[in-house]
Amino acid sequence: MQQKETSNAITLHIPQQSKLPDNAQWTNRFTIESATSNRVYVIAQHKTGRYFGCSCPSWRVHRRCKHLAALSLPAYQQPCEVLAEK
Repeated sequence: MQQKETSNAITLHIPQQSKLPDNAQWTNRFTIESATSNRVYVIAQHKTGRYFGCSCPSWRVHRRCKHLAALSLPAYQQPCEVLAEK
């Protein structure tokens, strides 16, 4: 996965093979393993808000988590542009 910053937004390139099926609310899904346990979390982008979220308890409660930070994704529901690699 590669990223580059543009004006006020980050463009994230996600390899096509790492995406999981999309649903009505979330898109651009991929998984990340926990550094401290054997859990696997799903990171996805909200279709209308264009921000990233994580399935971990910290993001669900506080809207920020170490998984998004590890990928340099913005916290606090800040929009981010995504382009899938071909």
